[in-house]
Amino acid sequence: MSDFDIEGMALPDQQGAGGAGIFDISDADGVNESERLLMKLCRSSFLSLWSYANLHTDQDMRDGKGSAKEFADVLVVFGNDVVIFSDKHVVFQDDKLLEVAWKRWYKRAVDASAAQLHGAKGWVTRFPNRVFQDSKCLRPLSVALPAPEQARFHLVAVTRGSREACARYFGGGSGTLVIKTDVVGADHGDTPFTVGIVSPGKAFVHVLDEFSLEVVMGEMDTARDFIDYLIDREAFLTAGHIVMAAGEEQLVSAYLTNGDEDGRRFLPKGAESTGQEVIVIDDTHYDGLLARPEYIAKREQDAPSYLWDKLIERFIRIGDPALVAPAGHAQSAAETEEGLRIIAGESRFRRRLLVDTLRETIERAALSDGRAVRLFSTKQEPEIAYVFVIAPKLDDEDYAEYRRHRMAVLHAYTTCAKLKHAAGVTFLGLAFDHPNKKYEGASEDFFVVSYPNFTDEIREELERRRLDLGIWSDKAKTRYEPADEYPLFMEQMRTSLNNLEAVGKSHVDKTKRNRAKAAKASRRINRKKRK
Repeated sequence: MSDFDIEGMALPDQQGAGGAGIFDISDADGVNESERLLMKLCRSSFLSLWSYANLHTDQDMRDGKGSAKEFADVLVVFGNDVVIFSDKHVVFQDDKLLEVAWKRWYKRAVDASAAQLHGAKGWVTRFPNRVFQDSKCLRPLSVALPAPEQARFHLVAVTRGSREACARYFGGGSGTLVIKTDVVGADHGDTPFTVGIVSPGKAFVHVLDEFSLEVVMGEMDTARDFIDYLIDREAFLTAGHIVMAAGEEQLVSAYLTNGDEDGRRFLPKGAESTGQEVIVIDDTHYDGLLARPEYIAKREQDAPSYLWDKLIERFIRIGDPALVAPAGHAQSAAETEEGLRIIAGESRFRRRLLVDTLRETIERAALSDGRAVRLFSTKQEPEIAYVFVIAPKLDDEDYAEYRRHRMAVLHAYTTCAKLKHAAGVTFLGLAFDHPNKKYEGASEDFFVVSYPNFTDEIREELERRRLDLGIWSDKAKTRYEPADEYPLFMEQMRTSLNNLEAVGKSHVDKTKRNRAKAAKASRRINRKKRK
């Protein structure tokens, strides 16, 4: 399909850009192998604009003199969400007694990470403008930290070095740490290879080992999916019931399979209100999920969605609004970042739907040499709407003239889209070259308009503009098409849950049954290897 290859997820070189974008992107990758892996995962999920490694503060500097102090290992700033990572690789001392080796490893890997994370959170809460990309403290973050009263912090301790010892202790398995929320604070020293509530009374700390980190960030590989997972995970583990999970991957599988069009959750819909004292998630969930044909089909259908990631990264790396901004519509880097953050805030599932819609628009344009336009929104998030414009270049236009004309067309369709989608508040327009083009190279344009207060005067002006330009005809309709993240999976789950509800009315002493399961699971996941 010309140079814009949807199936191959390849994007062409952008015409008119000098190769340098408007953002001071972090070029730090981490100081050791584990930090480099963590930064790679963060750049994959959060993209380059919102991910930082090897940061420093000027805490010990005066008048530009002195030594900068190292900040957390990796920082993600995504709107009001701030994710702080501490990465500790501590060798597990197999030559020591288990109770000695575990306590030492836990103190150096988990306790030390928690202390670093709480210290980092305290610093950025007090001094959000004093975190820098370089050791001289001259390069501020390309994306400003939010005001303390608006910030939502997520603290993640990445621990490495325990996996082999953990697998031996439990006689096999993935080697990931067991989760048990009735293990609190100092109790961890007496509970090998188990993590519960690390710092009671302080900000919650998520503990992910080397295996579970890749599972979580592999499945939740967008900013929205990952942050939502951390928010829901904290709420689930601190809700008052005891949660016992054979590993983080089991939590992930529960989270992925208990969702529907209203969002994801760790328990089946409605189960949160049953008042269970103990919730047990055993070691069968994750492998079972990976083998399910619905899950395999989901991964296959997600594949084209990574074009969306590439598109955002292109805007970050080489985008320059000065190239195409209409007269009087210049915007700052902060305004550009805000717009990019909206499209980067889409979940993997929404990205799939967006790329499918873009593909359909390009395919429709390919049937003729004319313009193709598509309006996209969903019933779940009607306040956000996209306008895709595929515009041809006239034979007598040079490319610069074509870009200006295409941006004007995109501007017109995007600003007037409110007339076709009344529930929309923020409209995001993206324009692309026509698939039947006869020239080399290509480019993309991006425009955002918001209507927080849509008055009758604005409506009248847009209606006049729509009629003058002959766009968004009265025949054009907004369509909502249902889609499931897991093909056929959610419908099967809903049927199963309805059956369970019917049977559940005659249950007997659910609390005793849960306690029995918990006691059995506790004996299983805390068993020691026989000598």
